[in-house]
Amino acid sequence: MRLHALRWLAIGVYVAALPAWAHHELSAEFDEKKTVTLRGTVSKFEWNNPHVYFFVDVRDARGGLTNWALELASPSELKRSGWTRESLHVGDSVTVEGSLARDGSKLAEAKTVTLVGGKKLSAPITEAPAAAPRSGQPAKPTPMGPDGHPRLGPVPGEKGYWAYPSAASLVESTAGTIRMNANGLLANLADAGKVAPFQPWARGLYEYRQRVLLKDDPMVSCLPPGGPRMMMAPHGVQFLEQPDRQRIFVMSGGGNRNWRLINLDGRPLPGIEDESPTYFGYSTGKWEGATLVVDSVGYAERFWFSNGGLPHTEHLKLTERFSRPDFNTLKYEVTVDDDGAYTRPWTSGWTLEWVPNEEIEQYFCQDNPLDEPHLVGK
Repeated sequence: MRLHALRWLAIGVYVAALPAWAHHELSAEFDEKKTVTLRGTVSKFEWNNPHVYFFVDVRDARGGLTNWALELASPSELKRSGWTRESLHVGDSVTVEGSLARDGSKLAEAKTVTLVGGKKLSAPITEAPAAAPRSGQPAKPTPMGPDGHPRLGPVPGEKGYWAYPSAASLVESTAGTIRMNANGLLANLADAGKVAPFQPWARGLYEYRQRVLLKDDPMVSCLPPGGPRMMMAPHGVQFLEQPDRQRIFVMSGGGNRNWRLINLDGRPLPGIEDESPTYFGYSTGKWEGATLVVDSVGYAERFWFSNGGLPHTEHLKLTERFSRPDFNTLKYEVTVDDDGAYTRPWTSGWTLEWVPNEEIEQYFCQDNPLDEPHLVGK
């Protein structure tokens, strides 16, 4: 979508650190005020990304059967809450408590599932802060590579990745506390003007996306979390460092295993007419002491470059700073320069925490994408 089209569309902190349910704002699909209790028999259990589904045959007072679809989080998120692919079986009798779909279909967000015998399974809590799973050992010093720079990825022979961002959305560093949930949905729409120095059309578009509960999020359609959003997407990020080739790959665990390339060989950035715009842009970086400083251009307008639906244009330029002050912490800071959407450059930042002894799990949104038809917003 080009700049003039975006302008046309626009007319008319407590922060939850736990990764949001898979890849979109569930309040656009389910109404928390409309609860339901279903009792019936499991007819199907789909342990797939982006969301796990199970289906229950529910008998009404007249003896008729209705098949309900129940939506849960992604497999990796459910496993942290004690679920496995063997938690439910066809034929199990269950009682499900949840929230009804906004579109009136026989679909609900499952909150708890109780089996015969009293065993209860609960969905992950997405609104409370959570700490990364630390080993309990004292923080180790920053690991260094053979070139004398901090390692941003795992030490050879070890496993791990970065997750649990301390922020839910890009917010100007001087904005103060702005309450929002883990997907960047504001608790108070009146705070929209504090988030960033918007141009009028960009603020209008941002407020529209907020009012409709982020229902048009491109990640619902399995598009990548480009730009800074890669550093706040569910399921984390991993750095693959290749100093011999003077480049770093940044791998996303929350966007169909998408990857981004940062060149460290001193090549200049392309001009706006030299390359086709992409989701991850074109990046060149250099080390300034213990900080990797990366400049990027060439971003397409089709995606959301932050949770919460902040707009951007093809004029977007980013300056990112990556540092690892200790073994368990990645510090990320980004300066946004987009004279098509904002009145001046502005800066945001957050930290991520190291998840030790684990690899990023395989995640493909296209495995079983059933949500989009049900996202109606308000």
